[in-house]
Amino acid sequence: MSMVEVTRQGPRPAIRLRPAPRREPLFDDERDPDSWTSPDQLALDWAHLIAGDARPAAVTEAPPPPIRTVVSGVSADAKLAVRRFVKLCVEVLNGYRPPAHLRRLAQPREAAAVVAEGLSGAQRVARVRRASSDRRCPRRPAPVAVLRLRLCEPRAGAVEAAVVLMIGDRAWAMALRLELHEASWMATTLRLI
Repeated sequence: MSMVEVTRQGPRPAIRLRPAPRREPLFDDERDPDSWTSPDQLALDWAHLIAGDARPAAVTEAPPPPIRTVVSGVSADAKLAVRRFVKLCVEVLNGYRPPAHLRRLAQPREAAAVVAEGLSGAQRVARVRRASSDRRCPRRPAPVAVLRLRLCEPRAGAVEAAVVLMIGDRAWAMALRLELHEASWMATTLRLI
């Protein structure tokens, strides 16, 4: 968007408003280590000083550094999987689905814990709604709504999310972790606070 201000002395230069970026650019330490290390750098062997040996140790070729990739941002597949899982959790909390439906999106080892957390969350929401209906509100209770969703992919194949939920007049938090197993994203952790 450009604006031109007209004054008595004539028009002033245009002012351009540009949107701020949603995320900061990558830092140097977040790049792949191969992009900033030199292959010609010598590896120093300090083992002889630690062991107390005054003689220099034989020069051995150091093993190549492990390949470490840093995930910047969250992949599109991870975003889609988290949104799908959060939508299912909200439907469970609202009472539209039974908590057992969370089992098919959870890893088998942690499925019981994920379903139990969904069940306890649905029971807590029901208690909050009963308490608010005691105030003689003739209208239907407001459904659980997602206010904010923050994602983080700490490593490739794992995504963590923090969700702010609005339940009645209170804000609750939900934390979850999904991991990629055999081309499907499966929940390993679910916490409702």
